[in-house]
Amino acid sequence: MKNWVKIYTILWKQYLQKHRIWIAFLLLVGIILGIMGKTGTFGGEAYRGIAVGVCWEDEKGEELFRMLEKEEGIFTFQGYTDEEEMIRLVENGTLECGYLFPEGFYEELLKRGAKNQVTLYFSPASSAYKISYEVVFADLFQMLSEDILTDYFEGSGFDRERLLSLKDQYAQDGSTFCFEYETIEQRGSEKAENLDTLRGCIGVMIFLMSLLGLGNAMEQEQTFKNVPAAFRRRLKSGSIHAAVAGSILMGGFCLCLLDIGSGWRGAVRDAIALFLYFVVLELYVRFLNLFIKKSKVLYSLLPVLILGSCIFCPVFIRMGNYIEGVDWIARLFPVSYFLYAAGGGM
Repeated sequence: MKNWVKIYTILWKQYLQKHRIWIAFLLLVGIILGIMGKTGTFGGEAYRGIAVGVCWEDEKGEELFRMLEKEEGIFTFQGYTDEEEMIRLVENGTLECGYLFPEGFYEELLKRGAKNQVTLYFSPASSAYKISYEVVFADLFQMLSEDILTDYFEGSGFDRERLLSLKDQYAQDGSTFCFEYETIEQRGSEKAENLDTLRGCIGVMIFLMSLLGLGNAMEQEQTFKNVPAAFRRRLKSGSIHAAVAGSILMGGFCLCLLDIGSGWRGAVRDAIALFLYFVVLELYVRFLNLFIKKSKVLYSLLPVLILGSCIFCPVFIRMGNYIEGVDWIARLFPVSYFLYAAGGGM
């Protein structure tokens, strides 16, 4: 037993020494992916957008603010009930600009020819306030359009609920006045992407390191060809085992960075996925070795195996959503089983 511990120690040292550049690259990329996955940036506070103030004096103004508050984009709309406070924040630069919706502005806008119902405050140094026009106008028009349509069709006998549903449909996808044809087969084939790119990249790198370990074991077999066959087979098996286990441990370190702050459930899920991945890689690498005996042949196949994992496994895209009948190809690559165990689907 002590002899095998010494042999494994030597194999690990040799593996780390020979592939130290790849190992350092794997760890560096894992750290970067972990940081990007948690913060979306490389430090500092997360970007919260350009602050725009909204002050209202009646219920319609508040309703408009609630719509603006949900908008996703470069602007962050903040509500105020005190006009003077909003103006002061615009003056000191805390707010890029500020909109005032006075009492009764909505009813006045519904009247034909009404003008100057909304007041905009901005500093001379501001330039982004012009861009905010479009966002505010779009939500304001969405509110006005319902009443405008209702008044226009009043007395025509057109069902009000049907009219508003068509209006909402047009606002969402523009399909009110067009025909869309869809078969049951097409609807059933639509699948969500549901990708986990960060874990997918880590899985591909673990796969690459395991293949490099197999190549190293093949080279060792040629070096120790004068050693008794039984010992040589054990030495090769131990070298493969050390390479796969080392790759899994380094990948686990990278996944730990992703799981920080996500609770113990995510850590347990990734631990189980890594264990299953270890078993799959052990079998996969040894299966390859049944047909590939030379390290040069294996190294020439690395681009095919790695690119195939990135293209056909759900790392960056789900190829089956775009080309029918190619989902089975993902099962040829062990990365797909890791992503399935980690919750990314297959």
